[in-house]
Amino acid sequence: MEDKELFSALVAKLSRDFSIEGSNLPAATDLSVIREFLINRIKELMSRDFERFLNSLYRIDVSESKVQEVLHSKDKITIAEKFADLIIERQLLRLKTQKMYKQGKL
Repeated sequence: MEDKELFSALVAKLSRDFSIEGSNLPAATDLSVIREFLINRIKELMSRDFERFLNSLYRIDVSESKVQEVLHSKDKITIAEKFADLIIERQLLRLKTQKMYKQGKL
């Protein structure tokens, strides 16, 4: 899966997981732009409906220990950034696993 295709699939997953209109995501070919957009969405969700945000993390299957580690970190300013990185990391891993499964490598 090339980067453009990978980013497109990542945007689709993020759109479903966080109720984001795909057309609202800018430049789906740049991971840093996707990350910044996700950080803003995470901040919004955490302030409006924290329980829903935690449920989204559970659905995505982000490691509970990593979630607890971020929530209990001393640096509260970077919480959204850390969550964005965990979410992107998990979703990319899922996409790569799906690709390998489709190719019969698993």
